Amino acid sequence: MPTFVLVHGAWQGASTWDFVAPKLREAGHQVYVPTLTGLGANAHRLTPEVNLDSHIRDVVGVVNFERLDEVTLVGHSYAGMVITGVAEDVMRRLSRLVYIDAFIPNDGQSAMQLVPETIQKMFRDQAKAVGDGWRLPSSEKQLDLWGLKDGAAREFVRSKLCDFSLNCFEQPIRLAKNSAAELDRTYIACVGEGYPARVVFDRFAERAKREAWRYHELPSGHDCHVEMAEELCGILLNLVGRSI
Repeated sequence: MPTFVLVHGAWQGASTWDFVAPKLREAGHQVYVPTLTGLGANAHRLTPEVNLDSHIRDVVGVVNFERLDEVTLVGHSYAGMVITGVAEDVMRRLSRLVYIDAFIPNDGQSAMQLVPETIQKMFRDQAKAVGDGWRLPSSEKQLDLWGLKDGAAREFVRSKLCDFSLNCFEQPIRLAKNSAAELDRTYIACVGEGYPARVVFDRFAERAKREAWRYHELPSGHDCHVEMAEELCGILLNLVGRSI
């Protein structure tokens, strides 16, 4: 039975998957939801030393310690960087990679290089002004960028927000083997109307289509795992030959 490992994005923690993980478990799958260092329940561990490599090691550690195989590794947003790096270390334990409105990096790229210059400047200015040069405090701005309308979904995501580190965005990824390219890959694009951050992720959706990945769209803002959890689970289960 395939196993799911769900990796959360920036400014969030493992509990952001609270609407998805139970549905996958109900369908009979093992589901692991690691908390990245310095985020979520580990927010007290956020320091300037936490970077992309820290988060790759977090997930590699879970896969190896639990001796997982046939893993469907799912990454949301920033976690596209993370799961791409994880594949370099544990490809033989993975069946597929699923990118949910996520970055798709090439060797030597950082997440910061993959966003528009206006957003780069916004992050760096914010860290300099209120984060000692590295901390990116959470705020309503994230919720607005992610296209969350007033209501239960926005309130849920707000309750899970935590600070993030600019250093995670700034560190380039190293992909000497480009192992991710050897795996089955799926891209799930969030295409809701009036969703501001869509301009960041459209380029990765286009790349996935151009390279003939498996491809799906959901008419939500960036956090489809909160706004459209049922529909997202349907896609994930279909990928592994199950139905919801």
